[in-house]
Amino acid sequence: MSKDTLRIFGLVLVIGAPVFFFLVFRPLSKIPRPPAPPHYYPLGVVESVNDIHEKEIDSVWQTVTNDTFTTQSGDQLALDSLHDNVYVADFFFASCPSQCPTMAGQLQRVQNAFIKDRNFRIISFSVDPARDTVARLREYAKAHDAITGRWYFVTAPKEKTYKLANESFHLVAREDQEDGPNGFIHSEKFILVDCNGIIRGYYNGLDSNSVNKMMGDIVLVLRETEQNYSFRKNPKKRGGLGKEQNEFEQKASQIDTTKIKSNDTASIKKK
Repeated sequence: MSKDTLRIFGLVLVIGAPVFFFLVFRPLSKIPRPPAPPHYYPLGVVESVNDIHEKEIDSVWQTVTNDTFTTQSGDQLALDSLHDNVYVADFFFASCPSQCPTMAGQLQRVQNAFIKDRNFRIISFSVDPARDTVARLREYAKAHDAITGRWYFVTAPKEKTYKLANESFHLVAREDQEDGPNGFIHSEKFILVDCNGIIRGYYNGLDSNSVNKMMGDIVLVLRETEQNYSFRKNPKKRGGLGKEQNEFEQKASQIDTTKIKSNDTASIKKK
């Protein structure tokens, strides 16, 4: 092959390669991202004036009411302390024989999916404070490989928990008079709450497909909070959490995800 032919071939590569990649990969950049899940329960709008004296109108949404609960570690958890975190909430009781084990298994799967994300939490509210003591909640958390400080099992006087379920989360939680003092009715729904305390979605905690949808929505809501969010291999690049982060990652590495199973046929009681 002559030198002139080689020069022409090299020139074609130099010019053609960028054009090829531009034509092939540029359309991918135009693929729209899926929209984030909607906000729930509008309260109205508020008007304000920005720095350049333009009027702005923002929607106001109902937020989860602040209250304090006792965790499986015996610590006090104020719901307002979760601001700047995205979390999933549900209602359960430790002696529940039907839907609660399935829901806990699904949440264990969610915990494992977001195990390296420092801005994600799970909160399970007990509807049976008489029997779900701190010690009992600690046993229940251990049985489901819950990471302390990431997945909270909490308890409070039943009136407080029922009011939170009914008025903030718009779900049923109460005693079941037909089943006697040990019977309870609570929703099987998981609730997705954003970093501002606004509800962003409801999902069937007994249905793996619905939980998969929730996990996709968690990513979208996290993107609103964390720019360039991803399932990162090295979360320390975004700043560590010191001792808490190290302990968290050590426990995370010990979790056997093969134990997580789903059973979408559990019986439930609905409102």
